[in-house]
Amino acid sequence: MGSYSGKELEIELNAVQHTLFNDKRAVLILFEGVGGSQMSFLINGFTFILEPRGIEYHSFTPDRVHNYLGYTPAKGKIAIFDRSWYSYVIENEITSKDREKYIESLERYLINSGIILVKIFLHMSEKRMDEVKDSYPVSPSKDCGFLGDEDPSYHRFSLKEDDVSSLIDSTDSKDMPWDVIDVGKFNDTVNEIGNVVLRRLKDSIENDYIPTSSRIVERYDNPRNSVDFSQRLSKSEYKNKLKRYQSRLAALQCKLALSNRSLVLLFEGWDAAGKGGSIKRVTKALNPRGYATYPTSAPNDEERSNTYLWRFARRLPQKGHISIFDRSWYGRMMVEPIEGLCSEKEYSRSADEINMFERNMTDNGRIVIKFWMDITKDVQLERFNDRQNNPMKQWKITDEDWRNREKWDEYESFINTMIESTNTPNAPWYAIESVDKYYGRIKVLKIILRYVGEGALNQSTFISLPKSLLKSAADSSNFQRSMLTS
Repeated sequence: MGSYSGKELEIELNAVQHTLFNDKRAVLILFEGVGGSQMSFLINGFTFILEPRGIEYHSFTPDRVHNYLGYTPAKGKIAIFDRSWYSYVIENEITSKDREKYIESLERYLINSGIILVKIFLHMSEKRMDEVKDSYPVSPSKDCGFLGDEDPSYHRFSLKEDDVSSLIDSTDSKDMPWDVIDVGKFNDTVNEIGNVVLRRLKDSIENDYIPTSSRIVERYDNPRNSVDFSQRLSKSEYKNKLKRYQSRLAALQCKLALSNRSLVLLFEGWDAAGKGGSIKRVTKALNPRGYATYPTSAPNDEERSNTYLWRFARRLPQKGHISIFDRSWYGRMMVEPIEGLCSEKEYSRSADEINMFERNMTDNGRIVIKFWMDITKDVQLERFNDRQNNPMKQWKITDEDWRNREKWDEYESFINTMIESTNTPNAPWYAIESVDKYYGRIKVLKIILRYVGEGALNQSTFISLPKSLLKSAADSSNFQRSMLTS
């Protein structure tokens, strides 16, 4: 393919855009570089020659990891990232082994989800920029707030040349290649960017990427192995503990609101296991300004046009806030493979992708706690019959609930695989014995108070938490027994 410029380049890019739109292909163009505002000017110059409809621009600061998965493009759209996870791992000096694994798993998820990924590094030497800076638009003065804090003659943040080269070399592959562009005069560099993107997009159209498969590894302890369904609380004990723990939870929310952390509570479990009842006892203690509850149902058209994790990433809490998920992204590891709603390849990748997603959350200061509400098959039948026979509860029971019950043993196997492959130290699972609803509700509250209040809020990272708090309930029978003793 030859090199284009001016109107000819614009026509070629627009034609490719229309093809991608008609084929419902999503594109993510990622820009990295050392420079300051000249980098954003180059991105803007490139964006100008694209058809503006369907283009989304996102700028990320390198000082912290962002909710990148919540900004990925929908089918037929193009997203432009002005810096990304690369700036984050370099700025925060993440070790080579960890950062390469983090980047590879994130990018593999994107391309396996059908996104065309184009990675461009703008190499800018100070000497060369001094020679060509007059060809660039005038930089805003430094009193323009976030618009003026970057001068073309300065680096936005400090990058070592060897560190950048090493990272590019280690993350450059056939499926996820880098294009390094030496920055020169403004118009020449914009044309070069346009030609690089054009070549990559045409190549992706002509050579479809085949999504990979993986292997789910059941490497973690399963807290369900230690559940004790004989646990009970009297009504008086329940009322006393509920009042006390809700009061402590209200105080804990205030502490969270003043911190740099946020909280994600995830509830999964058998039908009629008490997810809703436990969530109600949690939220009753909270200020509604600081939390949101998200029931998960079948995805709508917008959600289906994006990657699987997109709709959940959009609902993650900002600093000081709480997001509560009534069912979650774990549908990919239970109902979807059982009901044939995902492919075998998609299911095979699910544990790795979810672990990546949750690691992204905790790296960003989010505290993640996952509850599996557990009951016996006989208790579920009792509750189904109660709902069926009670006019006030009949809305809670559906034909699908009865159909799912017939697949109890199949679900049991998928559930254990799910937990044993995702019960990570940074995002642990807790099994909640909910045969006695009083006991289950109090145990949920106690775990939140202990895990968050006594540990996570006092630490900058999960890695430095005491081992007793990093482990899920199955790891320590003493921890399980101590849940309700204070």
